[in-house]
Amino acid sequence: MPKRIGVLALALSFLFTAALARTAYVSLSGNYTVSSGYNSYALNIENRKQTLFDCNMKRLSNNINSLTAVIRPTTECLSELDMLFSQREIAEITKELSKGYPVAVQTERYAPCKYIRIFENKKTDETALVKFVRRIYNKTVYTKKINFAVDAKSRLLEGNAGEITEEYSDTQPAGVVLTIDSDIQNAVEEAAKYMKKGAVAVMDAESAQILALYSAPNDNMFRPTLEYTVGSVFKLVVCACAIEKGIEPLFECEGSFTVGDTDFSCQHGAVHGKQDMKTALANSCNCYFIQLALEIGADDLYDTARALGFGGKTEIMPGYVVDNGNLPSKDTLQASKGQLSLLGFGQGLLTSTPLQMCAALCALSSDGLYSEPKLVAGTVDFDGNVDSAAYSPSSRILKPSTCKKLRELMRFVVSDGTGAAADYNSASGGKTSTAQSGIYKDGREVLNTWFAGIYPYDDPQYCIVVMTEDGSSGAGDCCPVFRTIVENIS
Repeated sequence: MPKRIGVLALALSFLFTAALARTAYVSLSGNYTVSSGYNSYALNIENRKQTLFDCNMKRLSNNINSLTAVIRPTTECLSELDMLFSQREIAEITKELSKGYPVAVQTERYAPCKYIRIFENKKTDETALVKFVRRIYNKTVYTKKINFAVDAKSRLLEGNAGEITEEYSDTQPAGVVLTIDSDIQNAVEEAAKYMKKGAVAVMDAESAQILALYSAPNDNMFRPTLEYTVGSVFKLVVCACAIEKGIEPLFECEGSFTVGDTDFSCQHGAVHGKQDMKTALANSCNCYFIQLALEIGADDLYDTARALGFGGKTEIMPGYVVDNGNLPSKDTLQASKGQLSLLGFGQGLLTSTPLQMCAALCALSSDGLYSEPKLVAGTVDFDGNVDSAAYSPSSRILKPSTCKKLRELMRFVVSDGTGAAADYNSASGGKTSTAQSGIYKDGREVLNTWFAGIYPYDDPQYCIVVMTEDGSSGAGDCCPVFRTIVENIS
């Protein structure tokens, strides 16, 4: 009790001194004079932005309950401050109250106050995904205010506790329904929680709806939509193009292959010997895919990659377009066998985003239809009515038989090749990658490591791309994350 009396005395002393100074100012100036007999002072309690929902109408924003205390500059309210706040907070609140107006302050606890009014509001867990979507859907659509009556000199009328008003936007949708599935999103975040820098994208294999997007760390760089060097996961595209054209040769890997005046080699100087497409993909044999790209030719390989979205753009949200990365031009590939060779194993001028790679994987692994990635399902009004978003129609890129053959190759990569750590329930398929970036740090080249996988391989439900920035290997960095995801969502 003595402690509470001391806090109250200090606050009252500070407030009384400030009130005298304010009264003198109001009396000597016309700044606070109003023409009517009385007016009001409005205090914002809550400014709510558009609510983000997942595909099951679960809130992804405005999803955390919070408490706001409205405190008037009266002795009664001052006497209740220590029921809600620490002494440091009380000092800051008292300083604000000395200006002569009520204040709204968030509080972490509830107390049965008689004079301080406490309101329940909503706030948001600002995840990387929410921050990204907020780049478009960031409008304030709901405002709650409390209006206090004041006299002609802008002084609060004694005993006035304030009147609540609410305003709803009539020009903006109340919320946005995303294709994200919260259960899958949570499973991804749990599986990737130790990832220092990287991205994960999960999409529905058939519809290309985005079920989860993860970026590490939680900063302003949303890595699923950033461009990275790709490496061997692009060999899936080369395989698909070759199968489609009926090209499935045997090649001898001697550890290196010369094109013009350039020697290309397999990783770590491996010599794989006689390779067909199945074993070459499982062993990630660069020499095989250089020769395969040269046999396919620049025109067909470029056309297939371009049709799968590489080098293009994606309208990830209405009005928000992202680059899918860089695909070397057809002229460049026709003019340079060296660039065509590099494209054969996903290096050179090629870059892609994890999201784009996942969209391509959907087409490669299902029925050969390329669909634009879908993140926004629609908008919702204040009555809960959903207006569905429009997307471009799918386009046929590959024959279903080509996709079936490719799925069998992806399964072999996991069962007998570099992707073994991704296997779950003997049903995972995919491709690893360890891509050179051309960027050096402390004399060491930064590597971008990938796993582009499907589950289950024989009838894919999910396409999942895991990418680690500045990693060690796709097998070590990304495959375990993929396995944990499918284990938790299947």
